Amino acid sequence: MSVRDDLRRARSMWIEHGGTVEDVRRTGEERYIHPKEPKPIKVNKRRKDTPRKLVSALRRIMML
Repeated sequence: MSVRDDLRRARSMWIEHGGTVEDVRRTGEERYIHPKEPKPIKVNKRRKDTPRKLVSALRRIMML
């Protein structure tokens, strides 16, 4: 199973690498914030798979 298949795994890896995850109230979304990313990433947390923009941001953070 890769990061693309599971949003929970991507969330835990994001936090391990120094990011934070905020719940956006009443929208079903989460905001992924990291000091090395210029803009926060909003993700629908009801989905099981991980969006492409979050996977690419996570890969950039892991490479730095």
